Amino acid sequence: MKSRFSDWRINTVTVLSVVVVCVIFLRIVHIQIANHEDINEDARNRLHPRVAWTARRGSIFDRNGLPLAVTNRTYVLGVTPRDLPDDDDKLEVLSDAASTTRSFIRCLLKRKDTYIRLARKVSLSCQQEKILSSMPGVRLDPDPERMNPFHCMTPLLLGSVGSDGSGTGGIELSFSDLLRGTDGWKVYSRDAEGRLYRRADAPGRKPENGHDLYLTIDSRVQAIVDFELEQAVSRCGAASGAAVVVDPWTGEIYALAEKEGAKAGKIKNEAALYSTSCIYEPGSTFKLITSAYLLERGEVDAYDVFYGEEGEADFWFGTFRDAHKFGWLTFKETFKKSSNICTIKAVMNTDREDFYSFLLRFGFGSRTGISLPAESAGTLRKPEDWSGRSLPSMAIGQEIGVTVLQMAMAYCAVANGGNLMVPRIAHEVRDSEGELVREFSPVSVRRVISPGTARKLREFCRDVVVDGTGVRAAVDGIDVAGKTGTAQVADGSGYLQNTWVASFAGFVPADKPRFVCMVVLNEPASDWQYGGLSSAVVFSEIVEGINLASDLLVPEADWIVDSTRLQGDMIAVPSFFRLRCAEAAQLANDCDLNIIFSSDEGEVYSQIPGPGTLIKKGGRVDLSFISGGDRKKSGVAVPDLMGLSIRQARRMLIESGLRSRVAGSGAVLRQDPAPGRKVLRGSTVSIRCGTSKKRECGGLTLAGGAAR
Repeated sequence: MKSRFSDWRINTVTVLSVVVVCVIFLRIVHIQIANHEDINEDARNRLHPRVAWTARRGSIFDRNGLPLAVTNRTYVLGVTPRDLPDDDDKLEVLSDAASTTRSFIRCLLKRKDTYIRLARKVSLSCQQEKILSSMPGVRLDPDPERMNPFHCMTPLLLGSVGSDGSGTGGIELSFSDLLRGTDGWKVYSRDAEGRLYRRADAPGRKPENGHDLYLTIDSRVQAIVDFELEQAVSRCGAASGAAVVVDPWTGEIYALAEKEGAKAGKIKNEAALYSTSCIYEPGSTFKLITSAYLLERGEVDAYDVFYGEEGEADFWFGTFRDAHKFGWLTFKETFKKSSNICTIKAVMNTDREDFYSFLLRFGFGSRTGISLPAESAGTLRKPEDWSGRSLPSMAIGQEIGVTVLQMAMAYCAVANGGNLMVPRIAHEVRDSEGELVREFSPVSVRRVISPGTARKLREFCRDVVVDGTGVRAAVDGIDVAGKTGTAQVADGSGYLQNTWVASFAGFVPADKPRFVCMVVLNEPASDWQYGGLSSAVVFSEIVEGINLASDLLVPEADWIVDSTRLQGDMIAVPSFFRLRCAEAAQLANDCDLNIIFSSDEGEVYSQIPGPGTLIKKGGRVDLSFISGGDRKKSGVAVPDLMGLSIRQARRMLIESGLRSRVAGSGAVLRQDPAPGRKVLRGSTVSIRCGTSKKRECGGLTLAGGAAR
């Protein structure tokens, strides 16, 4: 007779056996039927892994085709020691690529590590890449490096590229979709020992490389603005400075520069481009907008008269002062002398709702629309939030927050006859073959004032420079117009004592402007607190530099130059701009001038001395040429800099695609490398300057460094 205990054990074993069989059966069904394709795919991926084939990120060029950001093809170089061949020639190639010794590589052969990373950002020649890519035990992983060859762009404007190939700021972020491209893939096979190799017939898809972006930036103008702004920030003891140069007719930005001084820590913002993202009270530069409103609405005439109260006036809403004592002033003189009191008297009885609406039409309180991240709209409160003091305060540039770019575009509207334009930083997009993919056309937002009002305002601005607060902005031979601005810095609860923002906004030539330039200096030293003493000087130096080193101010009618303008043994230098080498040589021969040039291809890009300068017959003119293919050339001839001023020498080097290292002051006495030597584009030329020797310029003997 069986015991109950034996029956229980048999039943338990039977049940467990059935459960195990069912589990195994269900697992087989799951593997063979339900997940059959997924498991097969996983096995294929392990045996034949698909490896990403990274697309080349597009390059960024200036409007003339000079590279501003390019991708250098570099790799992460790693090895699997057990698979490395004991071959002297191949190990020599590997040690050279990794910048190490062959003995160190031989030591690796004894190790049992599965993988060792030797170096990052490794640049390889075609021959090295061919040998290493076919060498067992060597692994090359793409690790592209983004480079700025000329280092002339504000870093926050150009932006950067993250480790995943995406833009992380500035232009790199705004146009990342166009620049990045589409990655491809390659299929590799794995042998019995786990080593990867690629069969000749292995499938794959080539990557679609990113497009190249051409900016509106002119590297010649950018370099000039960078240099002059940096000098001004240092000279004036400012915390920082910003400057922008814009074409008023198209909204194209030729240059945008920002520099920091010793006091930068007080206002420094690591994540923001000051010109577009940070707001400030504009001060008297805003009187252009107030005057535009009063003239456009017919509230005043240019020759209406106001009393300046001898520099101080008590209104029911508060006390206002002028920097100087004024008596009776016409409205035109009010603008020229920058009288706060007379401006307030002109605007105080106007309709606040209408004034607010006019400011909105001029673009204040809203973004300009530039294709850059994190742009600020500024601050413009609604009329219901105004106090009795707000309207007069805003009329003179207080209680309103603007960006540097907003103010620049407002001046562009006056310069072009009344149209508010959208600022543009991108000019066009081309593919890797150079074919046009996309073009960015000028965009007009709206008409904000009539051409008649714009013409009157340009006359007002011309008077400011002729004999008003902006006389230091004048440039010999060029009709300049603009407006100064000086404003205290607000901290949210009031105004800081002895802390100022000095600014100047202007356009040249005054009658038909070719560009607008806005200069802002933050917290300059007390001796430089007024915009007419500091920012106006920077404006003048920028305009002078642009006139010397570019053709922006050369009228189209002046391209053909009368070569008979002789005065005794002196001759006025003709304009060589846009001429080709043979044409320039013929013109120089006709004028009895000697020309020196860095290349013999393309069109004239810059000349020193500038057009119209009187020099002796037989004198020297330095020309720089550029062509569409220049950016593809690896070498460039070093120009002859001897006897030139620092500014002239820097411009010649910039236009030749070279960088400079300056020692001393005055005229160039020595240079290294020597003139005519071929060097790589982007190389540095050291120049030594001094005042002990004399140089000949334009037929006159000048002490080195006397001309600026």
